[in-house]
Amino acid sequence: MMIRNNSRIGLVLGGLAISGLSVCFTGCPQSGPPTGQTSASESRQLKVSPYRLETSPDGAISLTEASENLGDETKAVTLVGKIDAGEFSAFEPDQATFMLSELPADGHGNDDPDHEDNCPFCKRRAANAPKAIIQIVDADGKIVPTDAQTLLGLQKGDRVIAVGNASYDATVNAITVQCQKIYSGT
Repeated sequence: MMIRNNSRIGLVLGGLAISGLSVCFTGCPQSGPPTGQTSASESRQLKVSPYRLETSPDGAISLTEASENLGDETKAVTLVGKIDAGEFSAFEPDQATFMLSELPADGHGNDDPDHEDNCPFCKRRAANAPKAIIQIVDADGKIVPTDAQTLLGLQKGDRVIAVGNASYDATVNAITVQCQKIYSGT
């Protein structure tokens, strides 16, 4: 099944390839919410969705490992990554589709959000790693017509595990995963 908006995703992937996957994070520290209100992270913890897994599934693999295992086939996969599309929005408006990027290697800069921007090893790994297009689908296999941020309370930078059927397109170095379950408690 193809993404409804292939040209937008293709543009994002093309832009990422051209920009060398350089990622710039900017922003200011945010103060806490006013008294009586919940912060975004607190409200996300309260988000209930039939597409959310309550516990982390076993056997999650990296985007690179998934692309090597998939070849030209569509297979069941449990994939882990970080919601990120570089300088582009990682979320498709009006549909539950978002993009994942490779996580840093296990034990390598996991606690430092700026590490990936400053480490030559991580920059090279990210530049060569595939991206994953995650599509949350209903029981009929149709993409849910609600953006993933609203549906699951997801944000750029969140670590997620997607469980579903995946295929790999080597021409754009991208994995497409159609799934009905996401874990985002990491």
